[in-house]
Amino acid sequence: MLSNSKKLAKLPASAGVYFFKDKDGKTIYIGKSGNLKNRVKSYFSKGVKFFSPAKVKMLAEITDFEILKTESEIEALIKESELIKKHKPKFNVLMRDSKNYLYVAFTREEFPKIILTHQPSGYTSSSLKAPQSLNGLVAKNYLGPFTDGTAVRKTLHILRDIFPYCTCQQKHETKCLNAHMGKCLTFCCLKESSKIYRIYDRKFGIRGQYQKNIRAIKSVLIGRSRVLLKELKKEIKQAIKNQNFELAKTIKNQIINLDSVLKHAHVLTEKFEFSSPSIFKDTLPDFTLLGFKNNPKRIETYDISNFHGAEAVGSMVVFELQENGQYKANKNEYRKFKIKTVSGINDPAMMAEIIKRRLNNNWPLPQLIIVDGGRTQLNAALEILQKTNIRVVSLAKKLEEIYLPENKEPILAQKFGRSLKYLFQAIRDEAHRFAISYHRKLHRQAISK
Repeated sequence: MLSNSKKLAKLPASAGVYFFKDKDGKTIYIGKSGNLKNRVKSYFSKGVKFFSPAKVKMLAEITDFEILKTESEIEALIKESELIKKHKPKFNVLMRDSKNYLYVAFTREEFPKIILTHQPSGYTSSSLKAPQSLNGLVAKNYLGPFTDGTAVRKTLHILRDIFPYCTCQQKHETKCLNAHMGKCLTFCCLKESSKIYRIYDRKFGIRGQYQKNIRAIKSVLIGRSRVLLKELKKEIKQAIKNQNFELAKTIKNQIINLDSVLKHAHVLTEKFEFSSPSIFKDTLPDFTLLGFKNNPKRIETYDISNFHGAEAVGSMVVFELQENGQYKANKNEYRKFKIKTVSGINDPAMMAEIIKRRLNNNWPLPQLIIVDGGRTQLNAALEILQKTNIRVVSLAKKLEEIYLPENKEPILAQKFGRSLKYLFQAIRDEAHRFAISYHRKLHRQAISK
């Protein structure tokens, strides 16, 4: 059992990979975390309780540990996968759960699909000699194993904003929803009989661009992000040389977004197993950094859902402070709004409308309002709420940043403590779920008419 408390005290609160070792110095478990200090210490804190027999056995065998710091959570996720495959630590094998350990599969098609699948038997190389069927599709190769399925999904979701690829299961006559949202290159899922097929077919480089996007995503997932960035910078120079300034601008945006994501994206799912909720000081959310002397008793969160301005709706969800210091959703207080005064794509104006309508009702006032979005959504809410004493902040999804009225630049949510970050994410996701469910209901009603 580990007893080196001085080494634990020196752990950094940064992303990375940790290695547990036995008395012979052999690595018996490899894990990753967005906060090495909290994650590694959690195994050896008083009151810690593991329900997995394998983890209990592992804890008894640990005599030392090492860490490898990474520049980001995405890098930690990828590095963990690489090292597990290389070292095959016995407790990673024992605790492997086929429902969680995943491979990323790339299909054999002109426009390859990216599919998450349960790992093939054992730890294999990233390329399989024999193709494997995936719901009728054939996999060309696999990357993995990845221990955190949620983190992999988040990473692919973020990367798809930068390097679009197709997820449509069938070809269709018109642009798909993802193409309108910039997540698909359009041509890849059009039927040849489609009227716009030939228009997109004539556009230079669409097939080549799709393949480049797939290669870029593979590069990130095998830990070659820096190499990819260098290649993109070379492509910018060549595009400028060829006077293709539109392409140069596109590549420049890819570089900026990719670099930002690699440094700031938070994708890891931290799971701590404690018998007591007060092991860490930040286990209960602390709102003092947001200017509260006491934690707010009522928090309201607002989200907008629409498709290019059509059937636009808003949602309000309510979380209330409990006696144990935690927050619980009060679904009886949830409200939904059908946008009435705003047409077209204008999320800030829609946000202003639903908050204004909310204030016109005699509902209990919150101490804190969280709006989904960035600075423009926050400013829209502030304009409506300027005569109240309600604290307002906004939470932007892409990099999990919090915008405060008094700060020009956003602050990463993790800077306010792990528990507050997770609380804000949970409340925001619940508001989004509630808005989406109402939007889909209205959409189904519109179609059935």
